[in-house]
Amino acid sequence: MFKGHYINVISEKGRVSIPSRFRELMERRGADRLIITKGLDRCLVAFTPDEWERLEEKARHLSMVKMSDIIFKRQVIGSAEECQIDSQGRILIPGALREYGGLKKKCLFLGVTDRFEIWDQDTYNEFMQAALKDHGDLRKELAELGL
Repeated sequence: MFKGHYINVISEKGRVSIPSRFRELMERRGADRLIITKGLDRCLVAFTPDEWERLEEKARHLSMVKMSDIIFKRQVIGSAEECQIDSQGRILIPGALREYGGLKKKCLFLGVTDRFEIWDQDTYNEFMQAALKDHGDLRKELAELGL
């Protein structure tokens, strides 16, 4: 399970080191590559191949006419790229994905159970500040889930 957050610097060419805790977990799962795609919140989302296959299977059953399903398939499935992990534990994030995520210098890796997100650090801070500004609805929704 991916958890925690880590900050690494991305090179001008788009190479970035995967946090060692995440690499260790991936090695235990036998994953030597990641599937990276666009998230819905201006971040990138990284999946191990096994988790990506689970997501694809669910996506196969989505509607071809329901707009939210179409947008999900276009945004998430359609923008996915396979990224090989090199011997130094780095990946090369393709330019279109770097541009979408606004990845400049500092990348924040955020473990979210079965996957992890890659954010531009400043974008993440701004997003979370705005999301937590009016946290009353969030508290209510979480309480309804029993959390």
